[in-house]
Amino acid sequence: MSALLHVRNLEVQSPARPILHTLSFTLEPGKILAVTGESGSGKSTLALALMGLLPSGFQAHGNIHLEGQDLLALSEAEWCQIRGKRLGMVFQEPMTALNPTRRIGAQIADTFHLHTTWSSRRIRAETRTLMEQADLLDAGVSERAYPHQLSGGQRQRVLLAMALACQPTLLIADEFTTALDARTQAAMMALVTRRCEAQGMAVLLISHDLGLVRHHADHVLVMKEGTCVEQGPTASVFDAPVHPYTQALLAMSLHGAARVPLTPLPVFTAPA
Repeated sequence: MSALLHVRNLEVQSPARPILHTLSFTLEPGKILAVTGESGSGKSTLALALMGLLPSGFQAHGNIHLEGQDLLALSEAEWCQIRGKRLGMVFQEPMTALNPTRRIGAQIADTFHLHTTWSSRRIRAETRTLMEQADLLDAGVSERAYPHQLSGGQRQRVLLAMALACQPTLLIADEFTTALDARTQAAMMALVTRRCEAQGMAVLLISHDLGLVRHHADHVLVMKEGTCVEQGPTASVFDAPVHPYTQALLAMSLHGAARVPLTPLPVFTAPA
C-alpha cells in the first residue's frame, strides 16, 4: 500500500533555536501513527508544521507530501483549500481553538459552508449527525450552546466533530482525549477507528497516554528534544524497546504508581 503522508528530513527552526531535527516517517491510509514523548519534545510543533500553522518567525525545511502534493510549497490560499477538507485537526486547547462568541452548531457548520456546496438544510442535518456521533446530543448539549457552557471534554468533542466534518484523508489529533473520562475516550477512539476503516482516513495521534497508544496505534514514533529516537510497529516498540529513553518511558508507564526507583538516563544530545 502506498503511503498517504511522506515526511522526509523535516526541520523546524524557531527564531531562537531548532525545534525539530531531520524527522522522517510515512503514514499509510487507514493507519494510526502515534507520536509520543515528554512535554517539549516537539510533538505539537510537528502537528502545526503538517497543518501549515507554525507561529510567525518559525521556518520549516525538508519535505512533507500529502498524496503526492508538496505541502511546504503551498501558498496560504492553497492551504486554506485543504485545511478542514483533506486535513483535519483536533487542537490540544479547545477554549482557544473555538470562537467563544459563536454557537457550537454554527462553528461545526462552518466547515461545510467553506468546503461544500450543500444546502442549508443538508448542512443542519449533517451537523446534528456529527454531534450525535460525538455523543454531544446524548449528553444534552444543544447546537445553540456556546463553548463556555460546555465542559472541557464536550469542547474536545466539538473540535473532533469539526475535524471529521468533511471526511479528511488525514486527521491530526493533539492530546484530544486528555479531558475525557474513560467511557467517552473509548467512544471517541471508536469513532475515529471506524472512520479509518470505512474511508481510509489516516491518523496522526499525539498522546502521552501510552495505554491509549498501545491499544489503538499501528505504529509509534518516540520523540525527545525534537528528534525521533525510535519508531516502528507498536507491538515491536512496546515489547522490545531499543532506545534507553523509550525503555524509561515504558518503565514509568508500567511501574510509575509502584514508586520503583528511577534510573537516570544518559545525557541526550540532539543532532547539530
